[in-house]
Amino acid sequence: MRHRVVWLSLISLLALAPSPARGAGEIAPASSAAAAPSVLPELPRLAPIAQPEPDPSAVRELDRVLEQLTAHDARSRQGARAAVDEVPAGIIGAIRLRVQDIRGSLDRDAAPRILADARKAGRKAMKDAKGDSGKPKGDTGKKDKDAGKKDTGKKDKDTGKKDTRKEKVEDDEDGDWLDFMLASARPDDGTWRDIVKLLAMERMLVAAGTTPAVRELIALHAYFGDLLRIDLQRQIAKLRDKAVPALIEARQHDAKLIQRWANKQLDLLGRAIPGEAVASNDTQILADVLRAYGRTRDVDAVRVILSFCNSDRERLREAAREAIAAIGEPGIWQLRDVYLNLTGNKPPREWTWDRIARELFATYDRARLAEVYKLMDAGLAAANAGKLTEATEAFDKVLARAPLFERRKDMVTTYVARARALAEDRRTPGRVEEALAMMRKALRLDPTGDQAKKTDAEIAYLEGLVLIEQGTPDKFSFKRALELDPTHAGAREALASLEDQVVERKSHLNRYIAAGGVGLAALVAMLLIARRRAPTPDRSPRPRRAATRPSSSATGSSRAANRAGSGAAAYTVPRSSQPRGTSRRQACQTCRHRSP
Repeated sequence: MRHRVVWLSLISLLALAPSPARGAGEIAPASSAAAAPSVLPELPRLAPIAQPEPDPSAVRELDRVLEQLTAHDARSRQGARAAVDEVPAGIIGAIRLRVQDIRGSLDRDAAPRILADARKAGRKAMKDAKGDSGKPKGDTGKKDKDAGKKDTGKKDKDTGKKDTRKEKVEDDEDGDWLDFMLASARPDDGTWRDIVKLLAMERMLVAAGTTPAVRELIALHAYFGDLLRIDLQRQIAKLRDKAVPALIEARQHDAKLIQRWANKQLDLLGRAIPGEAVASNDTQILADVLRAYGRTRDVDAVRVILSFCNSDRERLREAAREAIAAIGEPGIWQLRDVYLNLTGNKPPREWTWDRIARELFATYDRARLAEVYKLMDAGLAAANAGKLTEATEAFDKVLARAPLFERRKDMVTTYVARARALAEDRRTPGRVEEALAMMRKALRLDPTGDQAKKTDAEIAYLEGLVLIEQGTPDKFSFKRALELDPTHAGAREALASLEDQVVERKSHLNRYIAAGGVGLAALVAMLLIARRRAPTPDRSPRPRRAATRPSSSATGSSRAANRAGSGAAAYTVPRSSQPRGTSRRQACQTCRHRSP
């Protein structure tokens, strides 16, 4: 019993003993430090390189262009050559598929000879064209050659083979290998067709100019070796900074030959070290470079990558943090040095690399978002004081500067309260629309929270109110609001109001139908009465009008005509005075009969 008492007293003394003092930068081992990592930002994960399946439509379009490019018709080849520079969507996957087909069918012995013959013929044609349009041949050209030999004689001896290689590359600088192959067309030769297709797909990748496209260019060198090496180098030189991310990744290629070639190309581009590789103004290229260093786990690039972890451009900031997370443990000493330089305190020894990285990123975020935190605190203070308008204005400024602010869920209650206040003031035009926009913003801030379902019900209710204001009421919105929140009183009242209006409309409709029927019957009766009172037209034949007796002058003239023995009618009844159905001759006879 005494032993138990002694042990209990010792345990109580140990529990009441004060904790030892800790130096600067050290953390409490238990409860005080347990909550600290929970507020630290999570490390983003670097996505692996994905190779999506080729798009069938892109494959068909690529096959169409390649078939026209190797056709027997010269016009078809010229038209397809112009289409090579027009890259459709999804072409990279289609090119990867067709390159694999040519990789298995290409004649590796005949292909270099055919390509060399085409290049030789193309260079000769170019020299002939330059000779015709350039200076005339003679003593001047010879003097220029002699002068060049005197000036560079010693240099040529010193450089030796390097100058010969440069000359071989520079011979084709003014020409295109694809044009050389098309100029010496052999449509019936399968090897010629394969080389033309390879060169055409190579130019399509250059026209795309993205990091996945450059990866496929590097794969061409790995598949076909020296056959396309010189031409690939020329295309890489044209791409410049666009080729840097894929070349950085190629330094960790499985083939040693590709590793040495990638290092050489980076050296020629002036992008061999990390400080030079990030010298680009293109945000996408720079983000790809940072991720490339993360994929290769280049420890020498950690300091350069960390300089972008606090960038104002979100794309660069996320890419840099993904690269740091991908490098991981090998970069722990650089992370410690940067943390010391930033905070002035050494990180504790028990901190792992990911803890240091998260603390470092949290420090960056606090420094970058200091003004944002002030606005957030001001908004919360205004919300607690009941000043909803000021609170939402402050929250709007926070979201404008940091759309993914980690404390954005604390804004939801204020936005919902402000939306309900606006919805109550329905007499003011536009208030319901403002309330709807405010409620939708609240749902976007916390789409999976505890209040998300009720917020969605409020949105449906406000949508129904907007339709009523527009003169097109619909019960569906209110029914949906009740399905999401059965306790929503406003939706229930609005739905009952719409049903009462429907019943009232139905009762008025019967009255309108009866009145319309009475009016129609009256109209029919009026038409019948008017038809009966209308006079019937007289269809009996008109009586013949008596011919007027001619005057004495006319009688005298007719007698004179009869005496003259003309034998013709001296008097003719006008056409207008002739009775209907009487011919002109009958009228004349009647008049002659009645004349004295």
